[in-house]
Amino acid sequence: MTKLIFFLNFNLYVYLILVSRISASTTSIDIIPDGCDDLLKLFANETAKFTLCVISNARPVTVCEHCVNEYNKVLMTYENIQKLHNNNSEVDCLMVLTNIDRLQVVYASYSYVLDMWEKASCKLCLDGVVLNERTKQIIKREKLLEACMSNHRNDTKNNSFCFGCKSEYDDLNSFYNTQKIDYEFCMDVVDMINNTQTDWRICHVSNYNSEWVLFVISFIVLLMPVVFYFINWLLSKERSNVLLFQNRWHERFTNSAASTSGYVVIS
Repeated sequence: MTKLIFFLNFNLYVYLILVSRISASTTSIDIIPDGCDDLLKLFANETAKFTLCVISNARPVTVCEHCVNEYNKVLMTYENIQKLHNNNSEVDCLMVLTNIDRLQVVYASYSYVLDMWEKASCKLCLDGVVLNERTKQIIKREKLLEACMSNHRNDTKNNSFCFGCKSEYDDLNSFYNTQKIDYEFCMDVVDMINNTQTDWRICHVSNYNSEWVLFVISFIVLLMPVVFYFINWLLSKERSNVLLFQNRWHERFTNSAASTSGYVVIS
């Protein structure tokens, strides 16, 4: 209800701004010519509808899938404004609605719609007004995964959907990774994949028995000091054996040298 009130006020605000700026810009225009007024109202309505659709489909992002009709209506209405000339009137409707308006509300609203559509990269997922085949295949796989996960959500023990839905998740992930090598996707698909991978993170731990993981980690931590001291003992023993061997060899060599030279070695 709050959103609806906001956009009704926004719609009225746009319309009043347009009319007030047009009226104030010249003293020769007291009333917008016939046909111009209806088109101005229509453009304000279509812009407001598009904005409402974008906000309503912002989480999760499904703007490209659900707002394409509102987007095309804004484009069509703006094109009609650009083509509008009232030759029977002293005032050109196109000039009234675009050039005389110093705030350029019509053009600013039109630019906003184009910018929002471009940020969502919707053309990457659409063929005209329908989703292209790649996007349909990804959404189909995502819905199969979501249905599988929903069936397993009631069974919270050991996160059973991690095992029961692994094939659906692998199928979705594999298809997306293969396609994104050659193609880019709109924000609808990117946001959907990010949300799916976020939900699936719990399964990276749940694929193993958590008690066994804790036991193995604890065992390794406790074993590390024992291994350290054992290796240290081996190295110190090897070092002492080498030194002892060298001392005995040196003593024998000294005694042999002394006996050959005719001296008596006193020990």
